[in-house]
Amino acid sequence: MATSQRALNAYRAALRSTRIAFGNDITTLNAARNQIKQEMKSEVSATNPKLDIPARIELLEQVSVFLKRNVVQGVKRKDVEETKYTLNIHQDTELGDNEDIKVKKSTLTAGAASGGGCCGNGQIELQQKH
Repeated sequence: MATSQRALNAYRAALRSTRIAFGNDITTLNAARNQIKQEMKSEVSATNPKLDIPARIELLEQVSVFLKRNVVQGVKRKDVEETKYTLNIHQDTELGDNEDIKVKKSTLTAGAASGGGCCGNGQIELQQKH
């Protein structure tokens, strides 16, 4: 695919993603779209000046996917006394199950601490200060 066609497709996808992510918030929607438009028009990226054109297109494609899957807007509810928000979760929202967070991980498994070395056979002992 030609670079110009790929850039146009990435631009359109970014605009669709902003509509999905910020649809009800006109101020944020316009700000996001203006930022995308400015970056597309400029010869050199203001935020990433070292990126060439194909890298900028790739970044825009990644931003589009991120906006669509990971940005959810919350709206403050006015019908309840305490502070509560309603989240605008849509069909493209990525819902995780947090299983990777629940799995206990050992952080000291490499280097001198795990193989003995200078730290006493990899044994770590915590002592309470008195």
